Amino acid sequence: MPGRKYTGNSDGLSRTGLRPGMKKFMDLAIKEYGLSNLGGFVNRSMNNPKAKKGDPKWLSVHATGRACDLGYKDRKKAMELWNLMLANSRLFQLEEAHDYAFDEDKTDKEKGWGRGYRCSRGEGEAGVKVYDEKDNAGSQGGRWLHFELAPAMADDPGKVTAVWKKIHGQA
Repeated sequence: MPGRKYTGNSDGLSRTGLRPGMKKFMDLAIKEYGLSNLGGFVNRSMNNPKAKKGDPKWLSVHATGRACDLGYKDRKKAMELWNLMLANSRLFQLEEAHDYAFDEDKTDKEKGWGRGYRCSRGEGEAGVKVYDEKDNAGSQGGRWLHFELAPAMADDPGKVTAVWKKIHGQA
């Protein structure tokens, strides 16, 4: 299936902080999967050595209010959420996700450079790229997941709740 347009930071700095749909997503994921809130909205530049502080080109998606980081102790539970989000990426309007600890060559699958989903590459697993030491999202081995939602979903807690219930068999 063809990919969707990736918004990135083109919607600019959020004037109200974390968007209500993203907050709802975080609350639901934390409750259902036993994750912890490692942060949502923060006005900062991307974590990239090329990033120039204050340059809008390098604005983190966290600054748009549409991104969150969810920590985990139980990787199995975190992977349940990862897999669910990938399987429903179009429905959930998932634009990007990172699993910093993934390593397809290790038996424990959590000491590698990670992997990332981007909607412009395709839906579900088709949109996932496995990182290596030269091409990665940073934070090797980090025990958290990063999610970004499209603006329409990040702005609408009712839509987030409806999709959440549908994909969890509650609707």
